[in-house]
Amino acid sequence: MKNDALIIEDLHHKYDRREYSDLILNKINLKIENGELLGLLGPSGCGKTTLLRLIAGFEYPYKGRISLNDKEISSREKILSPEKRNIGMVFQDYALFPHLTVMENVMFGLKNKKDRSRVDYLLNIVGLESFVGRYPHELSGGQKQRLAIARALAPGTNFILLDEPFCSLDMHVKLKLRSELPNILKGCNASGLMVTHDPEEAMSICDKVAVMNEGKIHQIDTPIKLLNNPKTIFVSSFILGNNILKIKKEGDSYFSCLGRLDSSSLLVNNDFEYMSISPKFISIKNSQNGNGIVLSREFLGEYFIYKVSINGEKLRVKTNNNNLLNIGDKCSININKKIFYFLYPGAKKINL
Repeated sequence: MKNDALIIEDLHHKYDRREYSDLILNKINLKIENGELLGLLGPSGCGKTTLLRLIAGFEYPYKGRISLNDKEISSREKILSPEKRNIGMVFQDYALFPHLTVMENVMFGLKNKKDRSRVDYLLNIVGLESFVGRYPHELSGGQKQRLAIARALAPGTNFILLDEPFCSLDMHVKLKLRSELPNILKGCNASGLMVTHDPEEAMSICDKVAVMNEGKIHQIDTPIKLLNNPKTIFVSSFILGNNILKIKKEGDSYFSCLGRLDSSSLLVNNDFEYMSISPKFISIKNSQNGNGIVLSREFLGEYFIYKVSINGEKLRVKTNNNNLLNIGDKCSININKKIFYFLYPGAKKINL
């Protein structure tokens, strides 16, 4: 337990305390180790911000408990006030004090304001040592977010909550700052939980990612394991961006809207219902005899994403930008060779 910074056990939450009302969070269990950055990833409305508020101490949990650095900070019976938790908060809108300089913002939460050693260290590590006399309105968006991170860590905080910290930044600044965040935290021996709805953001910098939907955590794993073994249909769709297709068993074979599954002879004793396959593993070509129809086309630089209707289902196909089809064209769709897909329930990976 000494290696865990944050432990959440059997956490449930609802805003309406009546027994029959719906749960906002349901059976949340997770651990964040010391020095680890965990990404809390999910679509809008899935419960991410509610969980953040519970960790910060803004809400009482309906059931379960939260511990930080071996100390219980939240349960249904008692709750430690936010200011006593020693948790830093970084918001998407920065929440800086506009009337204070960079130096004064970082020093705001210090009890001993004469000791500037940690402040100087943080300003150096976030690259603001030359801007100590400036006010927030004189800083760029990226500099404001660096300042917000430094202020959150300045009081000796070793755990930090980040709520969509990069969503207000332009792409170039976002990519630069998010690549710096893990080193900033490691330089301060701090752990963190970052809330985001962007899979790329979470997967690119977090040690582990918790994938959440409708108040439940579907999977907590390293980015590599999430990509190689998505345990639920939602993880497969949300993280990998895969097509989820219904499949039907007929005798000893399985069929999808793309036809018979080549590996179905290996699956005789299983009862699968869905197939998850990447858009890049499907080929498309113009064909007057094809049973697919192009519904839409997105041009994304080096490739197209086509949305196609075939045999009563809709799927996406990724292809190079030389393969040009128009909306309304008939087309034929095939599964490529030497690829893989997943079958659910069970998350069985099939290699072709």
